[in-house]
Amino acid sequence: MMPTHLRQMVRNYRQIFATPMRSFSSVSAPSTPGIYEFRTYDVDPSSLDEYLTLCNETRGVRKELNPGFLAFFVTETGGDVNRVTHLYRYENYDERDEVRRRMGGDARWRNFLSESKRLVQTQQSEIFLEASAATKAAGLGVNDMVRRALEEEGKGKPGIFEMRRYQLELGYNPIPKLVDLMSQGLPSKMASDAEKKSSLVWMGFSDVGKLNQFVELWRYDTFQDHIRVREAARTAKEWRACINEIAPMVQMFDTQLMKPVGLSPIQ
Repeated sequence: MMPTHLRQMVRNYRQIFATPMRSFSSVSAPSTPGIYEFRTYDVDPSSLDEYLTLCNETRGVRKELNPGFLAFFVTETGGDVNRVTHLYRYENYDERDEVRRRMGGDARWRNFLSESKRLVQTQQSEIFLEASAATKAAGLGVNDMVRRALEEEGKGKPGIFEMRRYQLELGYNPIPKLVDLMSQGLPSKMASDAEKKSSLVWMGFSDVGKLNQFVELWRYDTFQDHIRVREAARTAKEWRACINEIAPMVQMFDTQLMKPVGLSPIQ
């Protein structure tokens, strides 16, 4: 039987998702940090449309069983173009266990898995923690991605999302140092985007998976906007100084552009 506090948490999330769209702006994100799971699937190239159709048909089931569902993206460029990335937030690992047990026991979800697994070539799961000091410096609250998912679902035009990953050198210090440097440099980067062509969605670092990874997730209205914002950031003195100090710690850096699909709460 599910513990009382988890049953209450599920009821709270269901109540939030059942709230009419007009009242989402008043919903607050959870105040505790939580954990974020990034799940990355490579789909058979000839089956991507079929896979996305199955996912869209079961969007309601996914949200019902896993209320921490935040986003679902397809890579456009910068990586495998048959790759989907979906994001979830959990209060802790115990809640993740409970959610996965609940999903495994649901006949509707088992049917979805039996139909969709044949279309998937690889699956990867990673757990990240929010870099709250950095996101706060950029003007975001704790778990702002949760607030965004609740407020944006079903609204507006889908944007373009850029995921930037840094692989840092070994050791305990690189991640705290990078977060501190980001906290110092981000305000100048945000200020350089005078036309507000971008918005920061989330920043975090790995807890399970490849360690010493740092991830940024940004939203733009168009693909070209990410170039405009990048060029503007090069004029920000504090941001340039921040990157100059970060660069020696970085072993690898990559970026990919993604589009949200219809079932994605974040658009």
